[in-house]
Amino acid sequence: MPSRAQLPGSIRALVLSLGDGIVFAFLVVAMTLVRYDFHMELVNVPGTIVCSAIGFIVFLVCGPLAIYRGRYRRGSTDQFTAIIGTVALAVGLMWVAEFVFASRLLIPTSVPIAAGAMMVVFKSLENWVRRNLRQRTLSTSGSSRPTLVVGAGDQGMLALDMIEQDNRNEYVAVGILDDDPSKRHLRYNGTRVLGPISDVANQVDRTGAGVIIVAISDLPPEVLQGIASTLDSRPVEIKIMPNLEESDYLRPAPDAHDMADLRHRNFRDISLEDLIGRKPVSTNVEDISSEIAGRVVLVTGAGGSIGSQLCRQVARFDPARLIMTDRDESGLHATQLGLEGAALLTSEDLVLGDLRDSGFIEALVAEVKPDIIFHAAALKHLTFLERFPEQAVRTNIGASLDLLDAAVANGVEAFVHISTDKAAGPTSVLGRTKYSIERAVASVAAQSGRKYMSVRFGNVLGSRGSVLETFVAQVAAGDPVTVTDPEATRYFMSADEACELVLQASAIGSPGETLVLDMGEPIRIDDLAKRVIALSGHPGAHIVYTGLRPGEKLTESLLSSDEADRRPNHPLITQVSILPIDIDALRQIVNAARDPKVYAHREELIGELERIVDGTIGIEAGEMGAEIVASEDGSGSQDAGVAH
Repeated sequence: MPSRAQLPGSIRALVLSLGDGIVFAFLVVAMTLVRYDFHMELVNVPGTIVCSAIGFIVFLVCGPLAIYRGRYRRGSTDQFTAIIGTVALAVGLMWVAEFVFASRLLIPTSVPIAAGAMMVVFKSLENWVRRNLRQRTLSTSGSSRPTLVVGAGDQGMLALDMIEQDNRNEYVAVGILDDDPSKRHLRYNGTRVLGPISDVANQVDRTGAGVIIVAISDLPPEVLQGIASTLDSRPVEIKIMPNLEESDYLRPAPDAHDMADLRHRNFRDISLEDLIGRKPVSTNVEDISSEIAGRVVLVTGAGGSIGSQLCRQVARFDPARLIMTDRDESGLHATQLGLEGAALLTSEDLVLGDLRDSGFIEALVAEVKPDIIFHAAALKHLTFLERFPEQAVRTNIGASLDLLDAAVANGVEAFVHISTDKAAGPTSVLGRTKYSIERAVASVAAQSGRKYMSVRFGNVLGSRGSVLETFVAQVAAGDPVTVTDPEATRYFMSADEACELVLQASAIGSPGETLVLDMGEPIRIDDLAKRVIALSGHPGAHIVYTGLRPGEKLTESLLSSDEADRRPNHPLITQVSILPIDIDALRQIVNAARDPKVYAHREELIGELERIVDGTIGIEAGEMGAEIVASEDGSGSQDAGVAH
């Protein structure tokens, strides 16, 4: 025989209504007997039967039509309000019957009120018992995981609702933890606050919880680390309650459908963003949309971490065409797969090519005629580029200059160069190559008057080779976590934030400016390493300090000492006027870096780059090539063709 929950909706509603009607009719009789102290001879039996029948019929009619029609979730406040309304209707009809039969008292006037009050109490008790029995059954069945919720605020209450409304019964709440003394005795849906967050280990042992759900908005990462550290010897999984703000990029405000979707998405694992505790940024969607919609956009480095995410962001604003280029065929494959759900690699908008080939750049830009170029292609690993500076010069400077030339020649309206915080007061090859192009962009913008600009930001979470990804991989492999210096700090932001603000910057920036994205306070790398270890479940992992490598700074800065923090258009974007550079001098050092003899004279190349970018000297045509050859054989006789 099918259970009540398995009955068809209409039959189930009728069965529930029939039960409520019988209970209410019984309560009318019981309250009448109580009113006369159980002296049966004083009771008007026909009148009692009439009033009981009224209560029974009202519930039998109103139950299927209102209470159990499927409008309300069972046990919800809305359904309880409907029950109270039905009780009030029944009580009112009993009084009407009393008025109609005024010549003969049916039942005392107080009886309908008392019966109605008892019906409300009965339904409240029924809901409480049913909820607690369900929770007890789930706790002992082994099919649901006992769960502690951290946070008794709005997020915590929503988490408890999500747990209760999950048809899969994946979790069962066994308690709440919160540091607010005023919530120490709070109960919600049968689940009560057990103590402060610091007591999490004891409560896990007492309740047998296997899951911790953190339901506090903007929980400081050190608190998350503390929770994980306390539980490091216990097999407990930590989940995060998703915020509505974590919905897809620039989605509309959530409606009821979104809330249902939020429940289906359930609780998420700890992300890299949780480790740094960044708050989400806000942008002016109208500015971005008007800048990109209906335009032809070219993204270089589209197979990389930033480039691929930038393509996904640009695609949301309906460009007329989005051309994606990279020399990494696997990267382009992954980008198309992420954008379209398939990667046949047959699209004309997917272009495989090497930006260090000037002919490829000229042909590409001339063919697609972009309105906007986002130049994300670059070499970015600082230590590698200190060892192989010629590669940094060829890619970060040479390819960028060729792309700028092609942009000017083909009338490209806007050009956005993706730079790095290492360009602020640069001390490394990476920083100097990126800063040189910031200055080159400023030079071209000054000559052409077009919206050519640079955008500067720091470490991007989740990008290939990022420090957090490295830490996670090291812990997973059981290797020591390597940190350069316990006092080293860096700026961090997510790829979503970075790309979102790049698009915003392209809308508000002026020709020649470098726009610097606000990334909050710098984070100690040592703290990040400890958080990764604490949250990894590998308490045996340890940190090894390796010392700063050549070109690295102990602390990064977003602005050079002579750059002012001016934010005229957006509270998170500083707009800096950049000093132009002698582009001919940059071309000479690129030519020298392309010469085969450069491999024996990398130190000279680094020194010349430093002098050019820092502005201490200019470089004349052929000077760099002459220095390299002269240092090789003591004369300049072999200089022909090296720099031209």
